[in-house]
Amino acid sequence: MVSSVESVVKERIALIRKRRILPQAGVILVEDGQSVEPTTPVAKISLRPGIPWVVPVARLIGIADADLSKCMLKKVGDRVKIKEVFARGLAGGLYGSKDLACPTDGVIEDISDRSGRVVIRETFGKEEPPVDFDVAFDLGCRPRDLEKFMTCKVGDEVKRGEVISKKGEMAAYYTRTSKAPISGVVTNINYQSGFVTIARPFKEVVVTAYLLGKVSSLIPQRGAVVETPGIRLTGIFGVGGERHGEIKVLVDGPGDVLTPDRITPDCADKILIGGSMATNEAIAAALLAGARGIVAGTASYLNVIESLGVKLGVGITGQEDIPMTLILMEGFGKLDMRAEAFSVLRTMEGRLACINGATQIRAGAIRPEIVIPFADYSGPLDQHEVVYEDLLKGLGVRVINDPYFGAQGTVAELPREPQVIETECKTLVAIVELEDGRRVTVPRANLEIL
Repeated sequence: MVSSVESVVKERIALIRKRRILPQAGVILVEDGQSVEPTTPVAKISLRPGIPWVVPVARLIGIADADLSKCMLKKVGDRVKIKEVFARGLAGGLYGSKDLACPTDGVIEDISDRSGRVVIRETFGKEEPPVDFDVAFDLGCRPRDLEKFMTCKVGDEVKRGEVISKKGEMAAYYTRTSKAPISGVVTNINYQSGFVTIARPFKEVVVTAYLLGKVSSLIPQRGAVVETPGIRLTGIFGVGGERHGEIKVLVDGPGDVLTPDRITPDCADKILIGGSMATNEAIAAALLAGARGIVAGTASYLNVIESLGVKLGVGITGQEDIPMTLILMEGFGKLDMRAEAFSVLRTMEGRLACINGATQIRAGAIRPEIVIPFADYSGPLDQHEVVYEDLLKGLGVRVINDPYFGAQGTVAELPREPQVIETECKTLVAIVELEDGRRVTVPRANLEIL
């Protein structure tokens, strides 16, 4: 299937594995060895996790935080019911052997001997209809005056028994309140009728295969490992989540600027490849044309915010609610895309690409990626292309932190023992031979595999 692919590209084909898992136990929808496409559902959760209740058990039964586990009548994972005794104080304690009743139905999620607290995840069972209740009547006010007494707003999560509106700030005798009859999300506040609506949060979470390949193993109740022979390229920064589409190259070389005149109607549903910089107008035009993604060398930070309408934080990206994914291979500014990456992408024009803009710059670095699957490939695999594995000698790497930020080279040595670096921290390092011939010592966490 790859006879038309240049030999230099064939040498980059490796076995790529991805863990596709749910955030909590759910239902697995695939079988071991099954062929999958990017949109194939792998696993799903039919219910969104319930609301957590953090109960200061140690304080309520008068014991030291460190003694909490000794006093628990339930363990992590056990189900509890409202008013069921789930903790009992020690004999001779501050309050004697005091029993504590559970405030809600749910599952014990955590017991902390450090904080003296227990986390109970309230269970909602199956999907239930919303509940309407007359808050204006509880407060004795006119519906149109309700707004100034509400202590929550539409979209807020509330717990059963939580005060959601309050009238009066004097003595308790003169204060009137309205409490939530169930736990859920406030979906409507009607200032004409005085009613508030609370709905049980319900959302089906589905994890798809992301890659074109096959299921290599199952992860009980959580998902599966999907693998495929393919080529994986990583960038510096990305915005947007997982998408897939046919590669379409719009420029002639890695130094060409991606301008809006290159965006045509046939760019819809494609992964567009630029050269050096993607202009603000080009990004906006691609979004309007219905492209699924852009891969370019760089872009302006402010242009990304303006064109895609996103707010970039200091944490991880990839969760933005936008219809297109943008991957910058060299970061921000105006730099040519590295020639090797552009050559691979140009050679792969017309093939399916799976992309993910998720980026995390700090510890545990995550880089945006382009994966080009070769599901039917049966030839030799590159043993040096590693995903989710340790560094190996001979690997091509890029430094992602100062003082050698952006420099590329090859791993020459991997000392086994941690070493003290310039910041006086002791960490595992790699000896990297840079392209200019220098051999430098770099913390392994500051390297990404090319």
